[in-house]
Amino acid sequence: MKYKDTEEFKLLCKKADEAFSRATGDIVSTVFLNPAEQYFLAEYIRMRGLSDRAVFFGGAEGAQRKKMFALPEYICAISDGGDVVEMTKSYLGEDAFDICVLKVAGGGFRDFSHRDYLGGILSLGLDRTAVGDIVPIDEYSAYIFVSRSAARFLTEGDFSDTGGIRIAKDRVKITRASLPEGYRIEQKYKEMTDTVASERLDCVVASLCNLSREGAKEKILCGEVEHNYEVAPEISTTVSADDHISVRGVGKFKVVQISDPTKKGRIRLIAKKFI
Repeated sequence: MKYKDTEEFKLLCKKADEAFSRATGDIVSTVFLNPAEQYFLAEYIRMRGLSDRAVFFGGAEGAQRKKMFALPEYICAISDGGDVVEMTKSYLGEDAFDICVLKVAGGGFRDFSHRDYLGGILSLGLDRTAVGDIVPIDEYSAYIFVSRSAARFLTEGDFSDTGGIRIAKDRVKITRASLPEGYRIEQKYKEMTDTVASERLDCVVASLCNLSREGAKEKILCGEVEHNYEVAPEISTTVSADDHISVRGVGKFKVVQISDPTKKGRIRLIAKKFI
């Protein structure tokens, strides 16, 4: 079953519709969404003709997990095609969007992984949808993007019964933080370049995964390849720039460029493999 046909997606669309209907004076948001949810929700919003009233924002440039913010019409008018996030902040203030930045700092006795931070935060009772990106500052601390209610819970809650907040058995301190000017979350990736015979999915997967065409075909037919967050049904699916490809056991990729054929009939492929 395609994700767009699931009850989960229908509920997400319903919540988005409710956000737009409520956004008459104030900005109204969804919970934090993963990239796949953002992709399909953005498509739904385009179909409804509401793209100019929606912005996806995760607290900083480069965020992966974002909320969809439904904007009142007057905000759309003042943005006038510019950077909606910055225009909105300048008009309504830095707190215009329901996202707070927290700093989690350990005692310096051990380094933390993303899984450590997420497990420790969720063990306190928060839902995953209340937490956005978790970005390391160094081995012992990180920025965590959360909703306002989650920020109040983490910074003002009484955790004395459990001996304080702990990440991987290390007691940590959580405080509100301000991001450095111009801060951007940088996703680590390896750039890949190659030439392929065509824009067909099996050709592109073979190149990205260093496989034969037959090997790529087998992975696709076995359901091990996702194209734009859906299991790829056909080996002949056409791949375009900005498409997302995920191959089980290999990794996630974003196609940056796939050019027209050269005189020799080959196509130049540029992609990013996230690491």
